[in-house]
Amino acid sequence: MNTTREVWSALDEAVDQRGWPDRMLYVLYPAAMGNRVRRATYQADAELSGQQAQRDIRELVRAGWLAAKGEAQGRYYTAGPYLPEEITRGVREPRPLRDPYT
Repeated sequence: MNTTREVWSALDEAVDQRGWPDRMLYVLYPAAMGNRVRRATYQADAELSGQQAQRDIRELVRAGWLAAKGEAQGRYYTAGPYLPEEITRGVREPRPLRDPYT
């Protein structure tokens, strides 16, 4: 299976269960994949106003799905302690390579 597809689908389902808007996938997906996310990037990717992006991120930090790092201009977000482990587990565990010639 494709890790990207698995993570996106699992996040989509989890966000839907919590009643959050689908746009939050644009900030949760990169964090779940182990990347840093900035508010400005989320704002541009989801085509939001600065205030809306800030509110979404604040809600996700409050829920523990994102963790804030740094201060002011250097602030970024990573996966938080309450982002469901079943979503991120496959990202962190190495997968065996498949022989493309068999």
